Amino acid sequence: MVQSSGRHRRARIQGPAPTRAETGALRQHIAGSSQTTASSSYDTDFAGFFNILKRSTLPILLLCLASLLAGMVYLSLATSTYSASTTILVDPRSRKLVTDEITQGGLTSDLALVESQVPILSSDAVLGRVVDEQNLINDPVFKFYPSSGLTGQLKILIRGSRPTPDARSYAIERLSRVMKIHRAPKTYILEVEVSSNTPVKAARLSTAIAEAYIAEQLKAKADEAGAATKMIDSRLGELRKQLERAETRADEFKKANKIVTSEGGIVAEQQLGKLNTELATARAVAAEARARRSEVKSVLKSGGNPDSLPDAVKSSLIQKLREQLAQVSRRAASLGAQFQSRHPIMIDIRSQQREVRGQIKQELRRIVSASKTEAEIAAKREAEVLQALETAKAQVARSNTAQIKLRDLAREVNASRNLLNAFLVRAKETQEQQNLSASNARIVSRAGVPSFPSWPRPLLVLALAGLGGLGLGIASALTRDHFDTSIGDHATHITQTTLPTIASLPKLRAVATQGGTLMGKARDVLDLSTFVGLSDIMLALSDRQNQHTNAFRQSILQILNRLLADAAPGSARTLLMVSPSSNAGTTSTVLALGYAAALAGERVLLVDAASADPELSQVFGGNRQQNERIMLDDKDQLERLTTVDADSGLAVLPIALADLRTLKTQQRRRLIEGIRKLGADYDMVLIDAGALLEDATALSLLSVADDVIVIARSGMTDQNELKNTERLLVASADNLLGTIVTMDPGAGPKRL
Repeated sequence: MVQSSGRHRRARIQGPAPTRAETGALRQHIAGSSQTTASSSYDTDFAGFFNILKRSTLPILLLCLASLLAGMVYLSLATSTYSASTTILVDPRSRKLVTDEITQGGLTSDLALVESQVPILSSDAVLGRVVDEQNLINDPVFKFYPSSGLTGQLKILIRGSRPTPDARSYAIERLSRVMKIHRAPKTYILEVEVSSNTPVKAARLSTAIAEAYIAEQLKAKADEAGAATKMIDSRLGELRKQLERAETRADEFKKANKIVTSEGGIVAEQQLGKLNTELATARAVAAEARARRSEVKSVLKSGGNPDSLPDAVKSSLIQKLREQLAQVSRRAASLGAQFQSRHPIMIDIRSQQREVRGQIKQELRRIVSASKTEAEIAAKREAEVLQALETAKAQVARSNTAQIKLRDLAREVNASRNLLNAFLVRAKETQEQQNLSASNARIVSRAGVPSFPSWPRPLLVLALAGLGGLGLGIASALTRDHFDTSIGDHATHITQTTLPTIASLPKLRAVATQGGTLMGKARDVLDLSTFVGLSDIMLALSDRQNQHTNAFRQSILQILNRLLADAAPGSARTLLMVSPSSNAGTTSTVLALGYAAALAGERVLLVDAASADPELSQVFGGNRQQNERIMLDDKDQLERLTTVDADSGLAVLPIALADLRTLKTQQRRRLIEGIRKLGADYDMVLIDAGALLEDATALSLLSVADDVIVIARSGMTDQNELKNTERLLVASADNLLGTIVTMDPGAGPKRL
């Protein structure tokens, strides 16, 4: 119901209007929210990326489904392929069956030996052996079929005519295409994998390639050993003749120079060595004999006792005689106490002593005589050995010159003999190696018959198809977004402008259903039966229990907190809100901010200055007739036009009814002065300037505005439009706060 009292006409908004308790709770909520500044969750790159995906959910899902269908078609048409692997161990260690092999088993301990076996496994020699053993020339998979018909003519036309390949070479090439060789890192293991249309054939060919590789290694070693044997045999005959000639020359030289050898040496040199030894021995014996003779002479000449001579001391006979004399002497001493000196027993004992002493003297005389004879014999022997030595020296001296040449001939003979012996040993080894060749590789595990095909793999194909479709869908969504010049809802700054993004308002669907009231009338006039209207905004801001509208309510409160925090205390703050085009949602944003501020206890004046679309002014114009002339000359006239909601206190000034485009310059000045005076009675003045690019009349109100906010709609407002709007507002560039981005709710009313 609408009541007129004094100069104000107050309008009560029934139905969705909140109670006093709800209004107080909302005011407390705004007061608490003003203490902290919530950061927008839409200011991250990830959020923008996911928002793009969210807008393109349906195309992405369709591309994924199409890709999965294509994968299913491929799985139904593709021919199954089976793979089998044979494991080979390449042992670089040398395995010698003979002393020195022609082909060394381990060239190096480095893994380069294993790497070099990979091209050998795929060589034509190995694969050709498999083709011959398995008769792959007649196998349908490896057999060459000449192109015919239209296909053959097209191939000839594109690549030209080519000669018909050899059937065996073609089979080898086909076999090399279906085989793969894998090497485990840092190991000596090789895996030969072969793919075929049947599991049995795949296992058979994989094992055959491994066996052919080992057989080819053995054959190569045997062939190399055979070639070496032939070369050694051809050389042996020459070496034998060379040794025979060297020995003949050496023997003839010995005969010519009378050089006789025995026991590995020359006889004259051997005799000379023996005579030198004998001479030394003879000289030592002669010197020793002369020394003994000299000592005997010295003892005899000095009148000493011969018993002290070394030969006497060493003589065993003299020792026995002395022991015998000692015994007789002890007996004489023992019996001397019992018998007189003339007793027969004592006489006999003295007779024995004289006899023993006589024998000792006789033995000493013999030793003295023997030393003389021994000295003479030793001197004579020394003279004879010395004479023989001189004769041997003369003979060796004559053969020394000849021996120089003889040693040269002997070295030649030894070299020829050693070389011949080495070749004879090598020839025997190579002959044995031909029959005892050993491979450095062995099969660790033979290929088993696979139970499942290696390709196609349904899960892998479907996963790749799904991922491909997903990637294609994401790429197409990003491409469309890249070439889409409309603004996004998560951008901190608009790309082509300097305007920062203040906040983003999420979607708000229609939730109010009441009619017959002022808000119901607004829904009818603005055609909001399906989309968001003023009643929906009021319910969203007042009903805190509604989770569906919580995001919208929080965003409005955050914007309001920022605006109230920047306002100077004790003065009204005038905000002018403008959009590039009429589809940005300027009116709904202004209504939401005004209603939220009014519920928070602020005195709010909402001025509708969008002359190009005055529908909101028509709603809040009351029962004024359309042909009634409206004068905007002073504050009193503006107060009479103002409509105030009794519950929330929101005041609406519908000056768009006067069509600002028709006002003259003086009228606009008076209008600005009237709005400034009227706004002094409020805490906040919100001016809905409408679409600036469609109607620039609202630019005349820039002088009354403290701050300017641009409203843009995500996905609908073009960045070029924002750029042009920023140019029009260049006079108030210092007052531009930024941009509020509203979410696209679909095809709805222009104003809201």
